[in-house]
Amino acid sequence: MKRIFTLLVVLLAGFTANAQYYYFSGSGEFSGSLNQDPAYPTGGGQVAGWTSLVGPSASTPVWSANQTLPFAFNFNGAPVTDYKISSTGVVTFTTAATTVPSATPAALPSASIPDKSICAWGLNAIGTNDNGSIKVFGTAPNRQLWIHYSSCTNGSIGWSYYSIVLVEGTDQIFVVDQRNTTGTGALTIGIQIDGSTAVNVTGSPAVGAQAGTNFDPADDYHYEFIQGVQSPNEIKLQSVDVLPYVSAGSVNMVGTVRNLGSNPITQFGVTYDAGAGAVPGTITGVNIPSNGTYQFTHSTPLTAVAGSAYTINMTVAIAGDVNMANNSLTSNTVALTSIPARTVVGEERTGTWCGWCPRGAVGLAGMEATSDFIGIAVHNSDPMTISNYDGGIATWIPSSFPTGGVDRVTTGNPANFSGMYSARVNDLTPCKVNSVTYTSTATNITVSADVEFMGTISGDYRLSLVTLEDDFYDGTTGNWTQVNYYDGGANGLMTDPVTGFEWSTAGDPVSPVDFGGYDHVAMTLSSNDILGTPGSLPASSVPVGVHSYTFAAIPKTTYNDLSKAHAVVMIVNASTGEIMNAGKSAALGTSTQSLNELNNVANYKVYPNPSTGSVNLTFNLLNNANVSVQVTDALGNIVHTEASTLMVAGEHNAVFNGANLADGMYFVNLSVDGQVITKRITIVK
Repeated sequence: MKRIFTLLVVLLAGFTANAQYYYFSGSGEFSGSLNQDPAYPTGGGQVAGWTSLVGPSASTPVWSANQTLPFAFNFNGAPVTDYKISSTGVVTFTTAATTVPSATPAALPSASIPDKSICAWGLNAIGTNDNGSIKVFGTAPNRQLWIHYSSCTNGSIGWSYYSIVLVEGTDQIFVVDQRNTTGTGALTIGIQIDGSTAVNVTGSPAVGAQAGTNFDPADDYHYEFIQGVQSPNEIKLQSVDVLPYVSAGSVNMVGTVRNLGSNPITQFGVTYDAGAGAVPGTITGVNIPSNGTYQFTHSTPLTAVAGSAYTINMTVAIAGDVNMANNSLTSNTVALTSIPARTVVGEERTGTWCGWCPRGAVGLAGMEATSDFIGIAVHNSDPMTISNYDGGIATWIPSSFPTGGVDRVTTGNPANFSGMYSARVNDLTPCKVNSVTYTSTATNITVSADVEFMGTISGDYRLSLVTLEDDFYDGTTGNWTQVNYYDGGANGLMTDPVTGFEWSTAGDPVSPVDFGGYDHVAMTLSSNDILGTPGSLPASSVPVGVHSYTFAAIPKTTYNDLSKAHAVVMIVNASTGEIMNAGKSAALGTSTQSLNELNNVANYKVYPNPSTGSVNLTFNLLNNANVSVQVTDALGNIVHTEASTLMVAGEHNAVFNGANLADGMYFVNLSVDGQVITKRITIVK
């Protein structure tokens, strides 16, 4: 899964002169984290697979039973094999200790803390949902032991989530602030070697909370404890920040360095080689403090040729650097022949048994006017479940209900599909779906797709076909009825923006007859594989150009009403699960068999939507045609026209400037030889 990782500058202070550890801190998921479980599953409880050692309801502080480490680990340079944890946020390797630290922390070193201990001291597992639990992630020799404190009190915070992490092979120690509700945190975070030697995080014993309420690592904050003495001069090339896909022409060589030394960095050298030889440079006039980061741009850009792939080898250097092993990185990019528009796929995990899931249905309905968004409802444990789809999607969208995700790179509350879409839609993609067509026999529907890659892209890419149906149910009740926790209004209004159906007055449960049936329901998944159909695109590397594929036939008896069914074709990176782009067919029960409503046009898109003013129109003519554009407001008044023009077959782009229009909804009408496709656009300035 793709994740945000931004390091923050901190002051390294608060530890004694004899400390054998020093620490860095940063925001976001820490580099190399293997834990992709949500800190807090929607609806509460604990994610499956964790073993509770202390709690719940530890009204008096307690130690857990002694535990054996799952891998070899050194604390302060010496091997340790066993540990135990307290219900108050302390992990100790001194397993003979008997006195349990109270829930009131103090600065380290403290007589209340055993020797050889790691502290997120001040957490308190007193509640009925509070636990100190463990789980091992990864495989040898690169495993991580996570000791997770969930739902604990922390100062005036009622529900706080922290983890202490031990890393195999590197002996790294992390304390991770994962999630907090409202209030002020008050912890001692640090390491105590013995009664006279310790390292405290600045602010102990009143370290405040940094993470917000997200259940994923996007807003995490972590403290990394490193054994030894900090070097005075140490630079690390943290990342090469060149995007994996770029426009041809001048491409800036951008990277980020991190100062791991105690001295500030005022200048450094940077060299890159993209295949034509080393290009040296120097970055001057900077002042990067200890643990600070700096994003730089090399003075000499790369001249990228359209369609070409580049491997970028980058190296940084400073005088007196004690560790050159972390000074170099390699990254890859492809210069595309053109930059295609992206269609975002939103997948929602839902079920008729889930009383909060009307929120997801309303979230998807609210996106129907967004032309470059395709919504899919993935059902669980009800009559609409596709087992392989339901089971497979949990890898990218956490197993809680309802939860939404876009393109399998971002997850969150399905009520926020609009925000997730906006954060994703402008990400560059190297490919597009040109057309989704189908043929129909008396018994079957067969779907075909043409997709285009704007560069030769290495990797395992596949096409995936999902068919959808709206207004779907079989006319029965039972487990077709929707459980509805919004009934009665105690949880607020929940109004469908398309139909106006009001869930807060609908009863509990609700018959699908009342709300017209279930929308966006995933009916079929090609090859029963969420990663796409093997062999649908060339293996290992997809060449630049157009690629066509025809999927296996689908029986018409799959659907209640073909006029309310559509085919969605997605280009999937099978190595990561990421959806790279997508396209949607016309209704499978109509005579039109192109991506859009007209026989002579494909891939008509209007974006971004919503827009602050400038609106892009893209479409592909299958044959020469007379084309005009007319924009009307919600009352039908014409606010913009483009006169009819004879256009040749091929891809076309136009820009409509709506900066002078009032905020609101508009309709962009594309006329092709007298036939019209209409797309809705919202102007919000």
